[in-house]
Amino acid sequence: MMKNKKKRKITSTASSPLPTTIDSLPDDVVADILLRLPSAAAICRAVFASEHWIRVATSSTFLRRLRDIHDYPLLLGHFVAPYGHRFFTPAHFHPAPLRSSESDGVLAAMVRRGDFFLTRIQVEGSGEHVLEDCRGGLLLFSDTRTLRVFDPMTHRVSIVDQLRRRGGRAADHRGRTLCLLPNGDDAGAFRVMSLQHGNGKKLARLEVYNSCTRAWRVLSGAGTDKIPTRSHMAQIYRGHYSPAMHAGDRTYWKYAVADSLLSLDTKTMTFSDMRLPPGVTRRSAYAVGETEDGTCCLVHVFKQVPLILERQVPLMQVWRFKLGDDDHKGNGAQMWELERQVPLILDSVSAYLSVDQVRAIVGGIVLLCVDNWSSYQHHIAFRLKSLKVEADFTCRGLARPFVIK
Repeated sequence: MMKNKKKRKITSTASSPLPTTIDSLPDDVVADILLRLPSAAAICRAVFASEHWIRVATSSTFLRRLRDIHDYPLLLGHFVAPYGHRFFTPAHFHPAPLRSSESDGVLAAMVRRGDFFLTRIQVEGSGEHVLEDCRGGLLLFSDTRTLRVFDPMTHRVSIVDQLRRRGGRAADHRGRTLCLLPNGDDAGAFRVMSLQHGNGKKLARLEVYNSCTRAWRVLSGAGTDKIPTRSHMAQIYRGHYSPAMHAGDRTYWKYAVADSLLSLDTKTMTFSDMRLPPGVTRRSAYAVGETEDGTCCLVHVFKQVPLILERQVPLMQVWRFKLGDDDHKGNGAQMWELERQVPLILDSVSAYLSVDQVRAIVGGIVLLCVDNWSSYQHHIAFRLKSLKVEADFTCRGLARPFVIK
């Protein structure tokens, strides 16, 4: 009789724990790691290690904590579009000055890795590549036939397909207002708005390109509640310094003959008129933009009276748009709230500034143009919150801040 063989016990060994990777770290741990880095510039470099880290770093909770610790957003420099299209000179970049700090060393490395000399744009095709807009780290270029959206950080060029006209005619971007619009939470997605007002029709023609669908959409409507008339668009200021002004989900343009703004709600794609705050007129030095926390604001710089005094310290008013007030047809006193009025005294800059115009407000960074009676204008960029000067340069043309939010 055969002995029963003892069955061998098969014991399963405990599976070894999965190795910890940068993608497996919890969100709160990633946030703590990033906030321990010495500068906001170092944080921007670190988040590219993983898509998970990018998601954490772009969350509203993390950004609120970041703004309490570091200067943020980061100003890398300014792109300058020379005057006019007839005698074309390519757009060029003025990097923000370095101050021998670790933060500025990282910023310099980011500029070196990027294509801020716009070589890809020049290689992509010949022609007059006119800088039309700068928003969200993207640049919009146009010539008479082509639109290109360029990301200088990643060297990526997106060619915008043309919307054909009747009879197969190609689009012509002359006589148009072009600008970039947000397209959801995806940083790589964008929209392009083309508002044609140089045709013979009563209404301007509004077209919107979506990078996700790679298609144009033609919007129609009547009057300024939907699409402005040609006569309405003719009142938009056409000077050298009249680009679109972006703030959250709205875009604004100055009027040349009225103390108001043309406002576009980029969610509903509807236009409306918006009155300026009390004391601000079409001749004032002002601009609309965003504070460091993304709130819509208007910065107004002016001299005190009497004007017979030659040396005066200018005053700066900061107006905030009242949340929840969507009635842009009301008066300016109801829509704007004066947050502060202070003497504009900037560190390392003469207190007796003669400010020609407020050029832009991007992420709480204000760009001023100072009178110097020359074709090369003196520009000063400073932080709205602290009045800390970030850049001081001279250029001939329209300067646009390039920031990383």
